[in-house]
Amino acid sequence: MNSRKNLSFLLLVLCLAACTPKQVMYRQNLHYAYIPATTTAYDLLAEKDSLVIYLKFADVNLFKGVPASQLSLPYTISLRYDRPEIIRRDSVRQFARRLQLTNEFAYLKFKLPLAGITVPSVLQLQVPQHVADKEFIWFDIPLTKESLAKKIVVADPETGRPLFRPYVNTSEQFTLISATPTASLPVKQYEANFPAALPPFSLNQKNVSPTLRLIQSQEVMAGETMVLNTEGLYLLGSGESGTTLISVENQFPELTTARELIEPLIYMTSSDERKKLYDAAEPKKALDRFWLDIANQDQNLAKQLIKIYYQRVKEANTFFSSHKAGWLTDRGMVYIIFGLPEAVNRRFDGEEWTYVRRAQGGPPLKFTFKKKPNNFTQNHYELVRSLNYEFLWYSTVEKWRKGIILEE
Repeated sequence: MNSRKNLSFLLLVLCLAACTPKQVMYRQNLHYAYIPATTTAYDLLAEKDSLVIYLKFADVNLFKGVPASQLSLPYTISLRYDRPEIIRRDSVRQFARRLQLTNEFAYLKFKLPLAGITVPSVLQLQVPQHVADKEFIWFDIPLTKESLAKKIVVADPETGRPLFRPYVNTSEQFTLISATPTASLPVKQYEANFPAALPPFSLNQKNVSPTLRLIQSQEVMAGETMVLNTEGLYLLGSGESGTTLISVENQFPELTTARELIEPLIYMTSSDERKKLYDAAEPKKALDRFWLDIANQDQNLAKQLIKIYYQRVKEANTFFSSHKAGWLTDRGMVYIIFGLPEAVNRRFDGEEWTYVRRAQGGPPLKFTFKKKPNNFTQNHYELVRSLNYEFLWYSTVEKWRKGIILEE
């Protein structure tokens, strides 16, 4: 009799084990989150008793050709990232009707009732995948007191869809969606001259003012079409209920002018080298010579190096821009020099990036980024620096400078 009970208990344990690992594993491994072709972006608008959630799926093929009866977007709400303490399990109502497909992306807007939700918690959406060994991944949205205070969304004036980014170009029109549609909203411009990130092993602190100087202020009406034609950092709305934009010239997140292209080289050059590039009679030609010298005059290799380096700069601007351009941030610096991490584990208080060093062997390389309070953004993370990174940093930069970074 006891053996039957033990067998039944064992079968129950095995069943539970089979049902949970995939959810926990994909909840943690967010490698996909920083891949432009497959990333999911979100924005939030807090209402009285619900949270409006806007989603943009970069891979429109996730849903194309799928019968409406099979379209769904299940989700869970958990108290923590690393444990399946689920407080709600549901799916987006009328998902097939709400989903909008364009040639470039899929778009969705739905409301999440807030009754019974504990803050902080994490909303995890079960997004389908095409990869053979992954039927889905879990896309996470932290639900915090800051999330529930957000009352403004920056949107395209023609479609009414959010821009899903914290930057606009100086000639770009946009509008503000407000939880209070008739509201008059303050728009404040602040002085913004931020330094680039220090190397991962540097324990020195850069002198950054704890407050930013206010340059100008004005009022706009919600729903009004507007343009921020002066570069800078802008706070739209008030305090935690507002949102932040940086206004940038040219074709940001791409860098196009010679000066723009020279600036991110701070992570692999000396100040004297950059000064020579800036001061050259023809900076663009001087920049081309710089990359040709790195590639040992191999034009094809130089083109490859340029493409990879500045593609990473563009992606850093896309993913990590906050109150400053993404390439200036700690995560941007690591992304540019080391590339896309194999895994990103996210918590409420930060992220851990893992690089598997197959060519060198040895243990994985890990970077920990702590989320820091910031009056302008919820996307500000600082690297936990260590002297242990010094050799790895210089050896990787040296590979860039010798043109052998592509051999890994």
